[in-house]
Formats: sequence, C-alpha cells, structure tokens
Amino acid sequence: MGIFNFFKRNKKNSSVETDSTDFMAKMEAMVQKIKVEEGTDNDELPNHKGEFGYSKDNPILLTSISESRKYLNRLIYIKPGSSQYTWERTGSMKSNIVSAPIDEYNLLDTDSNIVKTIYIWPYNRINSKKVPEGFGLMDD
Repeated sequence: MGIFNFFKRNKKNSSVETDSTDFMAKMEAMVQKIKVEEGTDNDELPNHKGEFGYSKDNPILLTSISESRKYLNRLIYIKPGSSQYTWERTGSMKSNIVSAPIDEYNLLDTDSNIVKTIYIWPYNRINSKKVPEGFGLMDD
C-alpha cells in the first residue's frame, strides 16, 4: 500500500460509519418523538403519582442523559449533618405514566450506603427546576 492509499476511505469502514450515522439519526428521531408525544413544558408530568423524584411514577424531568448527570452533580442533600454523596445509575425501568424508560439512581454516602433512591426521566422538553424534598440545587 502506498502512502496515498492510506488516506483513501476503506469501503468496509465507510459502510460501518454510515450504519452508525443512520443509527444515531434514528435514535435522535425517536427521542424527539417521545419529547413531542409525552414530554411537557412543566416541572412534573400531568398524570404523576407519588412523591416527586422518589417515585418512578413521578420522576425528575430532564431533557437528556447528559442533563441528568449535570443535575445529579448539582443536587445537594440539605439534611443537617449530612455529608457529601456520590451517585450511581442502577438501571432503567418501566413506569405506568410514560412509555420511555425511567432511570433509577442511588445516592450513596461516603461509606457507600444508600442515602436515597431517585428517579429521572431524561426525555422531557424542559429541565425541571423542582427538586425532591430534602434536596437543593447548587448554582451552575
């Protein structure tokens, strides 16, 4: 192979890139469809059930997975004597309120004990400004 052949696109790799691009476009279209059909411009889903953020049927509403991470990093536990915590995503689950999955996160103290479990739905039209009871949000 000559030096200039190195820069030519490999047809096999080009096909993989196209498949990847098509997949990402389909995923983005699916997310947009969910936001249009089920998302809201409010801090809570209109048909919610249970305590905000602590129930999979009343999740924290955010616009994406990356916004979920930002929100979790800004979330502070305001209980007196509480320490810093970390979070871990435990998985996705079905809800009776929306068709797209709800993400479950455990908030862990410094000894890795679960402080709280919260639920986030990352398919909303806007990021909720509401926080679960007992929490606050740090400024950006």
